[in-house]
Amino acid sequence: MGRAGGGGASPGQPMGRPLSPYGAAEGWKKLAADITDPSGENRYSQMHIRRFEAFVQMGKSPTCELLYDWGTTNCTVGDLVDLLIRNQFLAPARLLVPEAVRMPQEVTLPLSSQETMPIHEKELPIQEKEVASVKPVLAQSTEKQHSAPSYLSQENSSSQSSNTDFHSFCFHDLETVTNNFDVRPESAGGNKLGEGGFGIVFKGYINGRNVAVKKLIAMVDVSVQDLKQQFDQEIKIMAKCKHENLVELLGFSSDGAQPCLVYEYMPNGSLLDRLACLVGTPPISWNTRCKIVQGTANGINFLHENNHIHRDIKSANILLTDTYMPKISDFGLARASVTFTQTIMTERIVGTAAYMAPEALRGEITPKSDIFSFGVVLLEIITGLPPVDENREPQLLLSIKDEIEDEEATIEDYVDEKMSDWDAPSVHKMYSIAEKCLSEKKNRRPDIKMVQQHLQEIKT
Repeated sequence: MGRAGGGGASPGQPMGRPLSPYGAAEGWKKLAADITDPSGENRYSQMHIRRFEAFVQMGKSPTCELLYDWGTTNCTVGDLVDLLIRNQFLAPARLLVPEAVRMPQEVTLPLSSQETMPIHEKELPIQEKEVASVKPVLAQSTEKQHSAPSYLSQENSSSQSSNTDFHSFCFHDLETVTNNFDVRPESAGGNKLGEGGFGIVFKGYINGRNVAVKKLIAMVDVSVQDLKQQFDQEIKIMAKCKHENLVELLGFSSDGAQPCLVYEYMPNGSLLDRLACLVGTPPISWNTRCKIVQGTANGINFLHENNHIHRDIKSANILLTDTYMPKISDFGLARASVTFTQTIMTERIVGTAAYMAPEALRGEITPKSDIFSFGVVLLEIITGLPPVDENREPQLLLSIKDEIEDEEATIEDYVDEKMSDWDAPSVHKMYSIAEKCLSEKKNRRPDIKMVQQHLQEIKT
């Protein structure tokens, strides 16, 4: 076909130049994950998807590059329309072949006694509106109690008021304890601990203890509604999930220019930073690393037992106490699953690309995606390497699994040289667990209880 025009196109016409970028910025990942070759196998692997993703840095559209590539296989406009309809990109499908698309009617069905989700009347699985990816946080504090922040929408406030007992902080007080939200890094005498797509995290000091304050700010393509959803979701999840391996939310502020969340402060920061030995911190011993992954697995198990899927498990979201006890953070992307056996489909792909399971790239929400992400964390623990490095070959850490399977290397070739107390049997055992977690097929991955059992077998 030529360029998509107002008059539509013939379904049997070859697909030449592709459709221009459409829909959500991440929608192309759903399409890539759904394209198959003549044998029925997925045409595009995770490596392909990450390579398409790299075109963004080059000022190019990954959507265009994907469709250019697919167009070389003699697929037709009809194939493209079928792909778009299957993945609910109805507007561009209708643009190509208007008569092929019947626009859906929106209805609302209850999910539980406390929340509802708008879904579309169609034969595909349930779809939910989603919010974008966000980075981790830390924290801690005390003040008067408040049931639900006024910043929340009216429908959410009523359901949360009976379920939360977090403290409500005055925005002005949080300004004071963070030195007016001093954006200089802590290492330079400021209060900034980190930042993400939804805001900046600051160190504060309240009632004799350190806290971490996340000030939500729309930073990149984030709307006010996205901030409200992030704020609401974090509070809802944290009200229900309290565990020694989950970071504790202490309170919130909703009376200022920006909403804030206050957490217990984690002195050793993130696992990602400690593995990299940032700011001159010493390497983490193998024994401590084993305890960190065991504790992290305990936290994931608690979430899964309570029918919650984190959706952004990564070393940057595993925070460490002064004794290196791990605590999972950042629940803004977490989702509750009604039955926890049903796969939910989402319209917006979220998470961190280097950790995402194949089905997550298709928009599926399943606990097995957390298992896949945890498998990448296990590789980080063994190797001390970051999950992605453009100057490294392979760039993606999870790709070392392919090299080991092809007998081009062994896991011992990748063991972190900064460690001195590791032993081959325990490293091989942990790699075996990681390998299972990283299975392309989600049904071949172990559940978190099985992962826990195997991790406990590692002798330290």
